[in-house]
Amino acid sequence: MRIEDNILKGEGGDIKFVGSPNHSDGMSPLYLVLHYTAGSSLDGAVSWLTNPKAKASAHLVIGRGGEVVQLVRFDKKAWHAGVSLWGKLKNMNNFSIGIELVNQGKLVRKGGKWVDYSDRVVADSDVIEAVHKNERYPAGWQTYTQKQVDQAIDVAKVLHEKFNFQDILGHEDIAPDRKVDPGPAFNLNRFRSLILGRMDE
Repeated sequence: MRIEDNILKGEGGDIKFVGSPNHSDGMSPLYLVLHYTAGSSLDGAVSWLTNPKAKASAHLVIGRGGEVVQLVRFDKKAWHAGVSLWGKLKNMNNFSIGIELVNQGKLVRKGGKWVDYSDRVVADSDVIEAVHKNERYPAGWQTYTQKQVDQAIDVAKVLHEKFNFQDILGHEDIAPDRKVDPGPAFNLNRFRSLILGRMDE
């Protein structure tokens, strides 16, 4: 799917737009920040991120089948980063576009099964065991689907062409004491190299 320029304004096209009230003015998109939803469904993520009680949102949510829903226009500040820091920049909501990938995230082994924080089971075939770069011990992590990753690449390329990002980061990079997403199941270095044309160690 090619994302047309009009969708960068949240108008029409192939991407569904479901406006979230959880946004504000005053955003200069210097970075792209990737997250996982810590949930199992696209509908659930969209429902929560458009609920005023959440006080959270993202510009885009990408489902496990590659579906894309836009929640906030790219000239508005989505509330995706929370307390965050990158270099000398504080509050990365002011400086970044946020993409949420539907993924149950970090998992624990319970009763012979992998489960997330809400005890929702994830099939063994959809889990890798790995040590997060900011942690010391291995955990389970739900894998991302190929359709989802491919769609994220397509979206990021269009956004980079428009905004010329300085870098692509994970929530784990800008809030390392609080967050572990998108986690080791997402190859952020490869993703970054495909979008920005460079590979970081």
